[in-house]
Amino acid sequence: MKKPAILALTALALLQSAPAAAKTDVFTNMFAWWNTAFKTEGGFNAPSFRKYFTEDATLTLEGKQAISGIDNWVSHFQAIQASGAEVEIVVPFKTVFQKGDKIYSYHVIRSRRAGKASCSLAAGHAVVKGGKIASITLVRATLDASKAPLDPQCWTD
Repeated sequence: MKKPAILALTALALLQSAPAAAKTDVFTNMFAWWNTAFKTEGGFNAPSFRKYFTEDATLTLEGKQAISGIDNWVSHFQAIQASGAEVEIVVPFKTVFQKGDKIYSYHVIRSRRAGKASCSLAAGHAVVKGGKIASITLVRATLDASKAPLDPQCWTD
């Protein structure tokens, strides 16, 4: 067999064995929905959370469980929404990948409260069961522009 034919067959084999383009994961999809829901009156409701979360889903922040169960997800985020704060999870994430039943992420959370911008980096994972999020565990670090440059995705005004 000639070299061009071998190269063509090798390339074809590589293309056929390569995974299909990754679909957007449930973690990223949930935060895209969350951003829209945050800006929509009544957006945080039990039926909407059930599209993405299991009934007993938990949220753990900095090692402490903050939320457990759909009703608590709803009330927690309705309270933040009602506070007048503006919050956005930057999607797409800086990094996201799945290993087994876990989706790992590294992303920016930007917010404004009483006209003051704030920005955090968050890293953690979601555990997925039956195509829905069973738990999210995050560690967040608030950025301080007086100590180091802010991430370019942060709000500055």
